Amino acid sequence: MAPDTERGGERNGRVELPETGGGSEQRESVFPAGGGTTLARFDRPRGSGTTLAVVADPHLTPTDRGSFNVYHRTKQRFQMAVADAHRLDVDGFLVAGDLTKDGATEEFALADELLSAAPAPTLAVPGNHDLDPGGEPSAAAFAERYAGGEYPVTREVGGTTVSLLDSTHPDGTDTVAGGLDAAALLGLANDGVTAPRIAVVHHALAPLPAPVDTACPAAQYRLREPAATADALADAGVELVVTGHAHWPYATTYRGLGVVGAPSGCSFPPAYLLLHFDAVGTTVSIMPLADEAGLTEAYEFAVTDDRRGDAVRAAVIDGYFGRFPVVEEWEPRAVADGPAVPSARN
Repeated sequence: MAPDTERGGERNGRVELPETGGGSEQRESVFPAGGGTTLARFDRPRGSGTTLAVVADPHLTPTDRGSFNVYHRTKQRFQMAVADAHRLDVDGFLVAGDLTKDGATEEFALADELLSAAPAPTLAVPGNHDLDPGGEPSAAAFAERYAGGEYPVTREVGGTTVSLLDSTHPDGTDTVAGGLDAAALLGLANDGVTAPRIAVVHHALAPLPAPVDTACPAAQYRLREPAATADALADAGVELVVTGHAHWPYATTYRGLGVVGAPSGCSFPPAYLLLHFDAVGTTVSIMPLADEAGLTEAYEFAVTDDRRGDAVRAAVIDGYFGRFPVVEEWEPRAVADGPAVPSARN
């Protein structure tokens, strides 16, 4: 039976998953009672207290319902992320691609309406769902509209240098695959920026974690020539790469770079990232966008998806969310003295 699209929670909080599929799932808590949880602590980059919100793959649509992406909740989830970003007084609001469901005019209209309420600066990179080769908006128009210039775009946000890159349609065809061409990487290397920076790009750079890697083939989900791309980014001063596309939270290191995969703002588990940069390093936290009912609804849609359902179920059964943080580069004392994960809204 298809999941019920009429229910789903509004608040953040502690969530336990249902016993779907014949009662085989363990009732695994995804988020603790306080709301958010630490995904990773990296030694680099460092900063002076900047906090950024990152929403990935919100797939905004004003009319569609259901599916793996829980389309009828997309507006609600994005509004919650915006409200939470204001509550936490973030220094910038970033979107890591797939702002829209299919790049339709009415979807961009909804996106513009919601982004107008987000904390400034608001910056976005395109995802494969946002742009069609030769369609509207063009890559140049998207860049001007959501980043203020042609990609790669580099901005100073609250004392942190952020570089935005377009990884969509690297061969000019309508494909879900991604890549960064030589011109983009050369532009990044020659933009005159000497400070360490983070890069935001839609497609994954590092290998995806098991078991979701079985549902997300590298040819479709990772950047082309990932090793060479990582080396070029590092040569340009990038220390942390933030990606989307896979709809799954993870963190790792790859060829000397810190790499973070953001969860989707719409599909299981609906959440966004907080990046905090201080004198010790970078703390990456996951902030939920649903309460128990909402997360249960998203889980039920996820596990009934033909392509990704088995991987999501296996990850939950294996206790994936109980192993955070998955990257810990801080000394124990620094962890004890570090920033607490912000609580969810009451």
